Amino acid sequence: MQDRSHSSNVPFRHLSLIVRTLVLVLVSLAVLSGGALAHPPSDVTMTYDQNTGDLIVTIPHQVDDPKTHYVKQVTVKQGDTVLIDKSYTGQPDRSSFTYRYNLPQLKASSGEIRVDAQCNLFGSRSGTLPLGPNPANTASASPAAPAPTKSPVGVLITLVAIGFVARKILR
Repeated sequence: MQDRSHSSNVPFRHLSLIVRTLVLVLVSLAVLSGGALAHPPSDVTMTYDQNTGDLIVTIPHQVDDPKTHYVKQVTVKQGDTVLIDKSYTGQPDRSSFTYRYNLPQLKASSGEIRVDAQCNLFGSRSGTLPLGPNPANTASASPAAPAPTKSPVGVLITLVAIGFVARKILR
C-alpha cells in the first residue's frame, strides 16, 4: 500500500517555501523603503546678528508631511559646549524654514559655531559659522562641506537578519 500523505506533503512544502520567501521579500521591501523615502536636511546655513544677538539657522528639508517627517533635533555648539539643544515634533514648512536662537554671549566670541540638524526618520546634516572680531566673518555662514549622512544601524541589522532567514529557508 502506497503512502499518499508523503506525496501530498511535497507540493505543500514547496508552496510553503514559496509563501515564506514571498513574505520575506515583501517585508524586506517595506523595511528598506522607509529608508529610501526618508532623508536628512539638505543643508544647514547660519548667520549671526550682532545687533540682536540672534543666531539665525536656515534648514532646507523637503518633505511631503511636516508632521510625520521633520527635523526633530537642532543642536548648537561652540567648541564642546552645547548652547542650544532643542527638540521638535514637526517642522514649520514643507521645504525650508528658519529658527532664531537668542545667544547674546556670542557677540564678543571667537571660534566656530556648529549646528547639527537631525531628521526624525533618517540622517542628519551640520553646518558651521566662524566667529571673530571681523564683522564680515559673522555676517553669514562659511561654505563648509555638509557632514555626511549618518546611516541608521537598524537597516544593517535588518539586512543581516534577512540574510540569515533566507539562508534557513533556502536550505
